[in-house]
Amino acid sequence: MKILYINERVWPDYLADSVFHGLKQLDDVDVYEYSDTTSWYMYNTEESKTRWLKEHGDDKGAGFTLFHTLDKERILSTDTLYKIENKFYDKIIYGNVWSSLPYWSQVVTMYDENDVILLDGTDSDFEFQYRDDDGNEIEVVKCTSSSLRKTTLGYASNFGKYFKREIPQVHYGSISPISMGFPEELVVDGVPFGKQQEWCPLTGTEFPDWVEVSDKRYGFGEQDLFYEEIQKSRYGFTMKKAGWDCMRHYEIIGNGTIPYFHELEKCPPKTLHNFPKELILKTNKQKPKDSYGDVVLELLDYMRNNLTTKKVAEYILS
Repeated sequence: MKILYINERVWPDYLADSVFHGLKQLDDVDVYEYSDTTSWYMYNTEESKTRWLKEHGDDKGAGFTLFHTLDKERILSTDTLYKIENKFYDKIIYGNVWSSLPYWSQVVTMYDENDVILLDGTDSDFEFQYRDDDGNEIEVVKCTSSSLRKTTLGYASNFGKYFKREIPQVHYGSISPISMGFPEELVVDGVPFGKQQEWCPLTGTEFPDWVEVSDKRYGFGEQDLFYEEIQKSRYGFTMKKAGWDCMRHYEIIGNGTIPYFHELEKCPPKTLHNFPKELILKTNKQKPKDSYGDVVLELLDYMRNNLTTKKVAEYILS
């Protein structure tokens, strides 16, 4: 299968990058990147790491988990318009519907809607950016029913398979749920030996005032130290921040620790749709004592079968 992957924006997006990472793990799938800016930071090369430090430094999660992980051949698309018009690609994937939709008019003319996939990884409910017939962002002076159909949401909900990460309780249109993924190769084999502390020190921002946050920070190239801190902890605090879905949830589970998910019971049913909510709510209500190791193993097994980037990629192609 040949896939054209379009993902043009100036900063990474965990949903788009989870899908890209997973697609690159699949056999008999060739992923053609729309341009050099598409997913350059996903590859495990010195060039990619140097470029990351220059453009992002220790920002954007310091390049942890998904980034600089792929030891795969990179394929850049050439003569893209010609190939779209001649259906060289089997599927077209727009990694960020809120970013750009190049060649949209040609794609909807040449392809069946089941072969066009749109990903919406925004933290907000829906994106209403107005666009012209080619998918370029435009300004609209007066909103009408006609102009509303030419928004990002209008395009995505009327053609193609639209996958959205944060789906509100009440919504309209044909929308499929989707969540981030964790690299299969980073999932620990079992319960890490030597759980030295009850709670993993919190790092980061945007936590409630009553939550104790550590001064410790992990910079670029210190992913192993960050993971070791999680692995020696019995529990890791996590919560909804800008959106419900967050890579922190997966990093805690993937490193063999039980997440304490603040107010998970308030999560809309189609958001975090395949997350082990019931199990985590149960452990949050009453911490397992003698069964702690069994719960960790159950979470790890669940992750391997449901929450890896490869599983996310298989899901959108099914």
